[in-house]
Amino acid sequence: MVMKNIIAVILAAGKGVRMKSNLSKVLHNLCGQPLIYYVLREVKKAGIKQVIAIVGQENEGIKRVVANSFQKIDFVQQKEPLGTAHALRQARGELKKEDDVLVLPGDVPLITADSLKRLISVHIKQNNSCTSISSYLPNPYSYGRIIRVNGKIIKIKEEKDASFDEKKIKEVNSGIYLFNSEHLFNALSRVLPANKKKEYYLTDVISLFTQQGLKIDSVSIPENEILGVNGRQDLSRAQKIMQGRVLERIFEKGVSIIDPATTYISEEVKVGSDTIIYPSTFIEGKINIGRGCRIGPFAHIRGDCSVGNNVVIGNFVEIVRCKIGTNCCIKHHSYLGDCLLEKDVNVGAGTITANYDGKRKSKTIVKQGAFIGSGTILVAPAKIGKEAITGAGSVVLKNKNVKNGEVVAGVPAQSIKKSK
Repeated sequence: MVMKNIIAVILAAGKGVRMKSNLSKVLHNLCGQPLIYYVLREVKKAGIKQVIAIVGQENEGIKRVVANSFQKIDFVQQKEPLGTAHALRQARGELKKEDDVLVLPGDVPLITADSLKRLISVHIKQNNSCTSISSYLPNPYSYGRIIRVNGKIIKIKEEKDASFDEKKIKEVNSGIYLFNSEHLFNALSRVLPANKKKEYYLTDVISLFTQQGLKIDSVSIPENEILGVNGRQDLSRAQKIMQGRVLERIFEKGVSIIDPATTYISEEVKVGSDTIIYPSTFIEGKINIGRGCRIGPFAHIRGDCSVGNNVVIGNFVEIVRCKIGTNCCIKHHSYLGDCLLEKDVNVGAGTITANYDGKRKSKTIVKQGAFIGSGTILVAPAKIGKEAITGAGSVVLKNKNVKNGEVVAGVPAQSIKKSK
């Protein structure tokens, strides 16, 4: 069979009532990224170039987040929340008969590109009208059940509409399908809201395909990959699984994480080899950490930060929006915000940058080889010169720059040694 063009349609119009939140369900955070980010990422990795997202009326947040991470995403609005089949109908004008349509919920962040590639391969080889992804669960509660007769799929029953015997079935529907476009939209036009929720279910398409004698099959994958995030408990479960994947990727780079159970690292973080991350460390955002560093314990790195090679960021240190040069040492109880530290800088215990004046955040620059004494407060904007020294407890006022080689101390900091 000649491979057709495959277009992915992401169903992202759900309000997520069970999340009990004003935020769209697919925008809830998972390891530093919204749920829909992971679905889109794996779709792209599977080789699918065209993506359509079905969004609801409150869609600006989704559009903004998606646009920041992905290119060439088309948006189609579902004005009324009338079910998954109704949502998919809205994309009809964007598709051609020659297309195959990959349909995914926007709240299945653990799906992998490898599973999607397998789905595509089976669909093409068997020339199916529909190939779905399923999984076998020991406790299938809340999932739609795959109903088979003599091994062949004949329909899918949602939990609320399933009979007592059907609820005993362990094979469940993931909500991920690959359809022949022409067959799909012919069936969608005949789907009726004949269910307890009075919605147009996409699962009803399977029964209509069976009536037409069209070929249906499924690909079974591990249950973790089909976890749909419908409530806060689901989000917590997904968080644990995704965090495990993030840490595994970092381990493979030659990084030691002393206690993964107490370490949080978000999806965007990059860490160089031979770095050691100690317990109770929290690293989130677009963070790049170099080789041979020592991070933690009880360190917090957030925002956009770049950390050079052989840097020590010790216990109870927080840095945010900082660039830390090679061989710097920030060991105890310090806060650095909006800083540039050149190489070989030592930051003493208890150092604080006062980077926010109530209206704006300002930068602090510490030049190469400077030594910041314990308990120093740097009131931004501030500049500490090359190989300069601040005495313990100094307060360097804003715009009172310390010259190269100068030694200052006191409140406010005054020069006690002329610069050379």
